[in-house]
Amino acid sequence: MKNRLLLTIGDPNSIAPEVASKSLAKLPEEVISRFIIIGEPASFDQYFSSPVFSACTFETIEPEDCSLEFRFSPGTPSAASGGMSFCFLRRAVELIKANHARHLVTAPVSKSLIVRSGIPGTGGFRGHTDYLAESFGAGEYSMMFYSRDMKVILVTIHHPLKDVPALITPAAIETALKNAVDFFRLIDQEKYNIAVCGLNPHAGEDGHLGCEDLSVIAPAVEKYKKLGYDIHGPLPADSVFHHARLGEYDMVVAMYHDQGLAPFKMLHFMDGVNVTLGLPFLRTSPDHGTAFDIAGKGIADESSMDNAIELLIKADTLWENKARR
Repeated sequence: MKNRLLLTIGDPNSIAPEVASKSLAKLPEEVISRFIIIGEPASFDQYFSSPVFSACTFETIEPEDCSLEFRFSPGTPSAASGGMSFCFLRRAVELIKANHARHLVTAPVSKSLIVRSGIPGTGGFRGHTDYLAESFGAGEYSMMFYSRDMKVILVTIHHPLKDVPALITPAAIETALKNAVDFFRLIDQEKYNIAVCGLNPHAGEDGHLGCEDLSVIAPAVEKYKKLGYDIHGPLPADSVFHHARLGEYDMVVAMYHDQGLAPFKMLHFMDGVNVTLGLPFLRTSPDHGTAFDIAGKGIADESSMDNAIELLIKADTLWENKARR
């Protein structure tokens, strides 16, 4: 496998290519030269024409390659721009499967625009995480959110709230715990502790506010405790994030999307990183969306993309060092 890293530029009419170019431009030449950037010609001309990018490899996808009538127009969301972003992602999957690269950074896309594009395979598109897991046959995968002072991993991802209780199973909780442990191994952190949220208010109040906390979550936590891991829970979700922010926990396991993402994004909307765990490679992404309203104005904040690339490079370096041992 070549020592290359992939970056998809996301929706070309959004802020995605802008933040990608700003972040990549900060890297030293020996690092930036490892990147293969997947995008379309007009975005490359607009955002990647600086000599600093001469060391990169550009993988160009033309609109006709995707049977799309795409027009480059920053700030103008369209089904075609969504379709282009899907084609970039699909090409990234092909390159990783062909061993041309080993890790992936994805810039933001619009899920609804991808679905509207009508490209085969996009009808049920739910996001990068699920698409990559399906593409690589990963059954035990997790969505994690990373910042330097808080890390959150989800047991369930994009599901209606009414469906969540039935999806909180011992297997689902154990998958999140396993991937959390594997993440700390990946970044070479030997000491860590993990807090597990309850599902119900006050973690069920000893069964008075729901049974899932005692009957499902607690046994899964106990199983991992017996394996020697420093894991606590189920804990009330209304207070656990405060304690995590103070450094008392290294990772929080949240039962559903908004339980974990509301507190995380309140604190780290501009600098958080979305991480997909459980794949045969690492995928990171900024923890924000497409922001079409400011696209093309040169004012997008690239902090989240900075951190997504930094985490990927750090993990890749450790990954390579371990492979050499």
